[in-house]
Amino acid sequence: VKAHTRRRRRVLLADELRKLITMTQESPDRYEMTGEDRAMLYRLAVETGLRAGELRSLTRASFILDGDPPTVTVAAAYSKRRRDDTLPLRVVTATLLARHLEHKAPEATAFKVPSRHKMAGMIRADMKAAGVSTSEVDFHALRHTFISNLAAGGVHPKTAQSLARHSTITLTMDRYTHQHAGDELA
Repeated sequence: VKAHTRRRRRVLLADELRKLITMTQESPDRYEMTGEDRAMLYRLAVETGLRAGELRSLTRASFILDGDPPTVTVAAAYSKRRRDDTLPLRVVTATLLARHLEHKAPEATAFKVPSRHKMAGMIRADMKAAGVSTSEVDFHALRHTFISNLAAGGVHPKTAQSLARHSTITLTMDRYTHQHAGDELA
């Protein structure tokens, strides 16, 4: 019997994320998405921890951008937990999303996200163009980065578990939280 092996992932460092988002924003279309759309997608993924399928399901109506706080809701049909999940958004991200969504109908998809297999190629191509190492990085690494950044920022583990929408604290802390370079020296 072949044993299931887990994919090794690493988190993206702050300067790598900045390069990825900045360079992608100005890059040509890839996988039927503009550079600006891909940059917004990466930003939303790394700031919310939403999975690729959840991002694919979002419509304009999924967002409440003028709320306090602004939020995004993943419908139960698309959430891994099979219940509506509402997550907070940063105000600056909500402002950028408002611009991104302003000409879309409420039921229009927020992003034209490619298939799962093309997502990996898309982010790797954007990372390569930004001069960022693609070693152990795929789209799901943005979720790992989100959760690791919560831990590095001192967010209480139970809050991180809730935002990650995990069933156990062990999954959040042991599988999704990675040390940042130099953490052990601090």
